[in-house]
Amino acid sequence: MENITSKSNKSVKYIKSLNERKFRLEYKQYYLEGIKVVNELLDMYNQKAIDILSIACSYDILNKTNGGLDIISRLEKIDNFEILNMDSDVFKSITDTVSPQGVLAVLTTPDNNVDSINIDTNILILDKLQDAGNVGTIIRTADSFDVRNIICLDGTTDIFSPKVLRSTMASILRVNIIFIHDSELAESINTIKSKGYSIIGTSLQTDKYISKDILNGKCAFVVGNEANGISEEIIKICDNLIKIPMSNSAESLNVACATSILLYEQFKKNK
Repeated sequence: MENITSKSNKSVKYIKSLNERKFRLEYKQYYLEGIKVVNELLDMYNQKAIDILSIACSYDILNKTNGGLDIISRLEKIDNFEILNMDSDVFKSITDTVSPQGVLAVLTTPDNNVDSINIDTNILILDKLQDAGNVGTIIRTADSFDVRNIICLDGTTDIFSPKVLRSTMASILRVNIIFIHDSELAESINTIKSKGYSIIGTSLQTDKYISKDILNGKCAFVVGNEANGISEEIIKICDNLIKIPMSNSAESLNVACATSILLYEQFKKNK
């Protein structure tokens, strides 16, 4: 275990750089923060292909945090990867959390494509969603309702930003994140359809509502940008467009709320 007391330490600077998207992309790494998340990572480490590169912690902070002593005990038994113990001020400098819990894990960003789709569960496709809180909530919702494949199209906010990851509450560890670029879209959608999925878009510009018939079989649900909905290009490749029945008092639902209702209806039908 390395003890670090300086903010100019190269490991400190490196982890801090992962707060910026350009460095997450360059290094193909990100970090997950918090006692619950790191405990879950350690539980999964020997059972799933998770590539933990290092764990940064602060015993000073952990000693004053609920659950901190337990995770210190776990960290002291680890010899599979690097453990960095930082002074409290140093640790606080590497994270954008207001009150950090004193532990984070640096991971390799997954590099998945449509061939890695878990064909036993449904798919959620995010089309240019921008709000980090919405995206994090949607990932958590997908996990709750057994949707294990999440596809991010170009223009969707960075899934691995600290704000998104905090919103997922560790659900990011249990879903398969796939990125599809515009140049790969047509071929990827054809591959998805060849695996037996129907592409179901959400839109206010349709007369069809959620129904058991439309939700029958394997579904790839598309949810779109908060202001503009799903793009015209995606609408053209959907097998069905649906909307949620609601009163006339509100024009639309928040995309995270709408996604929750949609996935719950599918989950309820399957159960």
